[in-house]
Amino acid sequence: MILGHTIALDPTQDQACHLRRACGTARFAYNWGLAEWRRMHNAGEKPSANTIKRRWNAFRKSQLPWTYDVTKCASGQAILDLGTAFNNFFRDCKKPKRQRKFRYPRFKRKSLNESFDIWADQFDLDWDKVRIPKLGWVRTRENVRLCGVIMGATVSFSGGRWFLSVQVDAISERQPAPQGTVCGVDLGSRTLATIAGTDSEADAESVSGPKPRRRLLGRIKRLQRRISLQKHRAKKLGIKASRRQYCRQLRLSKLHARLANIRKDAAHKLTSDLTRRFETIVIEDLNVSGMAKNHSLAGAVLDCGFHEIRRQFQYKAAMHGGRIVIANRFFPSTQVCCKCGCLTGPKGREALHIERWVCAECGAEHNRDANAAINLRSLGLAKPELTCGDMAPLPACVSIPASTVDEPQTETVLTFEHI
Repeated sequence: MILGHTIALDPTQDQACHLRRACGTARFAYNWGLAEWRRMHNAGEKPSANTIKRRWNAFRKSQLPWTYDVTKCASGQAILDLGTAFNNFFRDCKKPKRQRKFRYPRFKRKSLNESFDIWADQFDLDWDKVRIPKLGWVRTRENVRLCGVIMGATVSFSGGRWFLSVQVDAISERQPAPQGTVCGVDLGSRTLATIAGTDSEADAESVSGPKPRRRLLGRIKRLQRRISLQKHRAKKLGIKASRRQYCRQLRLSKLHARLANIRKDAAHKLTSDLTRRFETIVIEDLNVSGMAKNHSLAGAVLDCGFHEIRRQFQYKAAMHGGRIVIANRFFPSTQVCCKCGCLTGPKGREALHIERWVCAECGAEHNRDANAAINLRSLGLAKPELTCGDMAPLPACVSIPASTVDEPQTETVLTFEHI
């Protein structure tokens, strides 16, 4: 499994300037390669990443001596990334339009968040420092905690800080989760997660989300208004952006980075705790993009980071020897009574505010989120015979069709930031 460890760098002012030049060189090489690719295509030639890279090496040797001030990995990997971008685009062109994820590569522009790559044989790691070619040793905030074969690294600037992301082909030595343990996790915007490890609603756990967007939204709006006004004035007068505008953009970038870090920290704590305690975790296949189209719910839904939580569940469960069961998107976990299995729960958008309801058949009173988590746990305990399952069936009082169970997803995620 290829894992990634992101470490904060502590460069001096001169080292930070060198890293900036390396990022600029990578951006220039990518744009030059894209322009050359278009020129070759218009001339009737067949461009490829290797052809572009050979022409780039000849061009920089004769006309761009300043590119040799930084590591060759910055420009070389940028050309290879361009080839990967075109391969992804051409492969996606064969799919239907709604299934396409990649579009035609575009030119990069100078921004606050930039990066460049370093090949595995071009840098060294010590306890609290890293050696970058043409620069020397740069201090790091911590050492690499992963053991394995180093595959490469990426140096990036984000939120006013420099980071080093090291990719390691590591063997997981995590303690496996207890066998036979199953839990259902109901994700929501009010309560981040409701966890059911038993069939009792009284034992259900609730994890409240930090909701960083609500806390920082006022400061973000004020900064964005000032930056937008400054850009409008500079465009109207035909002048360049001022130093104050750059400082405000940097402050805005730091605010967004802080918001993202708070959200990721809550997701990592939740997923790490559950993958250690439970072997099987059942979650729903939420239509996040569809919910985001509702402007009344979009902010609260995107502030929870449902996709990031699902992604972390998948690779952490694989590390602990567990599995993830994804419930069908149309499985009525909220509407089914966990006692009798009847569809008597709240339905429709107008019932979203209902937190507690009473079953019309058996008279049991339920908490909306806890009932949904228990139904998801029952779905994890059930495994239809048609799929050659190895788990116990549902109780006789609850009937759930086999079509609501998707195949367990334990795919390996290429990189992650921290565990």
